[in-house]
Amino acid sequence: MQIGSIVRSVHIAVPQGARGIVMRILGDMAMVAWYAGEPGVSPHLNTEPFFLEDLIDTGEQVRPSSAQIH
Repeated sequence: MQIGSIVRSVHIAVPQGARGIVMRILGDMAMVAWYAGEPGVSPHLNTEPFFLEDLIDTGEQVRPSSAQIH
């Protein structure tokens, strides 16, 4: 898992079907921006920290806005 990874979670605080984007990783926690469905297409729900062990990496990635293109 890295910054830009799209994740899911079965944690009680995450609505069923929501997907998130990992915005920052700090030790064993990640700041995740949660969306009602597909990130960028569905409404943004909130951004909050989660333990990495509570996240399920979908294998998909988005390019962070701060990434440089060469």
